[in-house]
Amino acid sequence: MIFLFLKKRYDLFKSLMSFQNFSETQTRYNLIDPQLEKAGWNLTDRRMVGFEVPVINYDKIPYSGYTDYCLYRQNGEVLAVIEAKRTQRDARVGKEQVFKYITEIEKKQSFRPFAFMANGEDIWFWDSDKYPERLVAAFFSFENLERKLFLKQNNVQVGSVKINNRIVDRAYQAEAIRRISEAIELKNKRKALLVMATGTGKTCTIMAMIDVFLRSKNAQKVLFLADRDSLVSQAMSDGFKVFLPDESRHRIRTSDLDDPEEYQKLKAARMLVSTIQTLEICFEKFNPADFDLIISDECHRSIYNKFTDVLAYFDAVQVGLTATPAGFIDRNTFRFFECDGHAPTYLYDFDTAVREGYLADFNVFAAQTHFQRKGIKGVDLSEEEKEILIERGIDPENINFEGTDLEKKVTNRDTLAKQ
Repeated sequence: MIFLFLKKRYDLFKSLMSFQNFSETQTRYNLIDPQLEKAGWNLTDRRMVGFEVPVINYDKIPYSGYTDYCLYRQNGEVLAVIEAKRTQRDARVGKEQVFKYITEIEKKQSFRPFAFMANGEDIWFWDSDKYPERLVAAFFSFENLERKLFLKQNNVQVGSVKINNRIVDRAYQAEAIRRISEAIELKNKRKALLVMATGTGKTCTIMAMIDVFLRSKNAQKVLFLADRDSLVSQAMSDGFKVFLPDESRHRIRTSDLDDPEEYQKLKAARMLVSTIQTLEICFEKFNPADFDLIISDECHRSIYNKFTDVLAYFDAVQVGLTATPAGFIDRNTFRFFECDGHAPTYLYDFDTAVREGYLADFNVFAAQTHFQRKGIKGVDLSEEEKEILIERGIDPENINFEGTDLEKKVTNRDTLAKQ
């Protein structure tokens, strides 16, 4: 899926570069090299980046193919290979070629390298052992590729890790975590949507899920997003601090990015929280692979307008969380979180919670005020009220509102403030 953010960048680039038809060499020099430098790769250090590195007999005949770029670990092993194509070609035409490169390189080291396919406009990342190639916003940094490799080499299935019953102890909460695990591991999805009624323990469920991801080594860096300051503060104090007290945590503020000391705390923390409004201002100062797992609280409010760009920018497993009943969630939310039709990854609704005894049912008490029953008519006003209207240039005889007109034609601000 080409997300809105990536599509906007693509369309902008096409409009700026439509007159260009770079050769592969020009594409590398003018476009791909700067993109790598922005991701922190030192192109002058041959211990970090290699150009046109031969891959002997990669296609089983006496011929040596050449990778366009090799990105190295400090021990000399190849972390990733980049296959470059000219701007006017689909970057993925090099998929078979780069697969042969990484297969051949794997024979000489302890793991198969990651792969990128790029043409200066699009960048495709490929972990060929697990996922199909996917469009990403930028090249990944050295630190992020190292972290991805560590997780890849050391993780176990999320579903095989026992859920901490000191965080959650209800069957439906455990079921929610298992459903998310299955979507990601068995269906190879990178998004999931969790819908749980208010009062059923969404916060502790999501904390238990994060705990499972951490202990199974499927994530090390986690970002919690919400659209309100109170929800972010709650995640810090009632979430991470209570349920994951040993994990370093930090709140993202735009000022952190300009303060060297705070920025180092931010980079070192494993649990980060932010309002999506804050991240909207500074998200491009992060690398797309800076997080392994992103939680979007009240996600049905966070996938519109520019907020979609923020979520689409990051290459992470993303879990949406909301208490809004599934029938009231916009179809775009289901589509963004890769749900099957209008079915969330896991649903625990109000009626089920009531039936199982976790929530109490309610009855609607209907009440009407005098004005809602009788309306407002000038003839019924006191002399004092009539004088007030006359002072404001209103003829009391023209006041004739039915009760059904309230909140359509008449607004009582004091009543609204007290509701």
